[in-house]
Amino acid sequence: MKRLNKHEQSRRQFLRTASMASMAGMCASPFLVELNSLAAMAQQGTPTDYKALVCVFLSGGNDGHGTVIATDTPSFSAFTTARSGAPGLAYNQTDLLPIVLKTPQTGRTFALNPALIGVQNLFNAGRAAIIANTGTLIAPVTKAQVQANSVPLPASLYSHFDQTAAWQAITANGGSAAHEGWGGAMADLIASMNANSAFTCISTSGIALFLSGQTSYQLNVTSAGPIPISGLSQPLFGSQAGTNALSSILTAEENNLFAKEYEVVINRSTAAQATLATSMLTAGPGGVANPPQFLDPMTNKLTNNNFAISMQTVARIIGGRADLGVSRQIFYVTLGGFDTHDNQAPQIARLLTQLGQGLEYFDATMTTLGLNNQVTTFTASDFGRTLTANSDGTDHGWGSHHIVTGGAVAGGDMYGQYPVIGSNQANDTGAGRLIPTTSVEQYAGTLARWFGLSDSQVKTVFPNFANFGSNPYLGLMG
Repeated sequence: MKRLNKHEQSRRQFLRTASMASMAGMCASPFLVELNSLAAMAQQGTPTDYKALVCVFLSGGNDGHGTVIATDTPSFSAFTTARSGAPGLAYNQTDLLPIVLKTPQTGRTFALNPALIGVQNLFNAGRAAIIANTGTLIAPVTKAQVQANSVPLPASLYSHFDQTAAWQAITANGGSAAHEGWGGAMADLIASMNANSAFTCISTSGIALFLSGQTSYQLNVTSAGPIPISGLSQPLFGSQAGTNALSSILTAEENNLFAKEYEVVINRSTAAQATLATSMLTAGPGGVANPPQFLDPMTNKLTNNNFAISMQTVARIIGGRADLGVSRQIFYVTLGGFDTHDNQAPQIARLLTQLGQGLEYFDATMTTLGLNNQVTTFTASDFGRTLTANSDGTDHGWGSHHIVTGGAVAGGDMYGQYPVIGSNQANDTGAGRLIPTTSVEQYAGTLARWFGLSDSQVKTVFPNFANFGSNPYLGLMG
């Protein structure tokens, strides 16, 4: 793929950022569509297969230690000792959900958090896998190297902003300079596989770095569907004359370069909105079944699962893929609230219940649509959390454990080495903050290869990929 020179990159980045800001100020649609798709479409025909990746970002930093728990006697004893002072975080072993790995790790046994019944069901069915101790890295690193500061490390470890960027950007350096996400970079490379690349990158959670590419743009939707431009979808200030005036302003011929670019984005955004509104399946009877409510452990009442509703929106869009003209799609969904410095036990029970039910619901929905092997869902998060408790919560960590689901996944197993649990262990930088042994690049590169990227394209998207050995891929995807 031709990479833009610095001048072209700066101009494109300025226009993208300025257009986002202006559209927000004018209450305009956040649909941002690719402007260079015609040239890409001419390069390659649309393939007949379909694949989608769905990134579920657990915003705030999920507690990996309390999500996938080692239950062999030494590990579980160390776990409960470390968390004995935090109410509800030192689980009873009988409450945990056992999982049996197809490829055992010597002397180890494992279980899931009591709230993850849906994930246990998928794991036992061979449709979910665990990625152990994954996190941001530039190259493999040991505890001694971290302590000596003798190797490059990702910028600003334990910072929400910087580590979110490091997870989502094309390199683990992330930080404020990051402007290209690995989802968007993948979309740039496979744009020609879609007849209409405007519908390649879709977020249910606002603008995401993960979906930002050099030529690809992301569409923003809600559970209500595509977002219209306020004032065009209904009379502006109650007046049709106001709507007509706004329409004239937005479509008038402009000479200013910025105004021209803005006009292109607005016109293509409204066109994308109209296409998506008529293409995505309906919610409920006759369309994509509504997700069940979940029993909220904090209120003991049945409550709507907003995460599952977001996954339903993804399913509705996937169901309209033929009318949208797409064979490859990348989605971004968030579940927030994982920054559990206090009151962690009830909060994490609520969040993981939503996650488990939502993932199981979405997997069943994909099976109903006949796409059980063609859509892969994976979790990501800012970072893990400490093993030791901070009163009734935990602090920011580094490595964590993640979940991948779908029929193409070699499920019922764990990929990567689960760490030794306890204080002052080989992968412990203090307080049970885990040094990752599997990098984001390995995790993401494995998903990218399944998605259709070649080995050389994977190395283009992930510049640090080759730092992790001659064959850094995980055996995750079949």
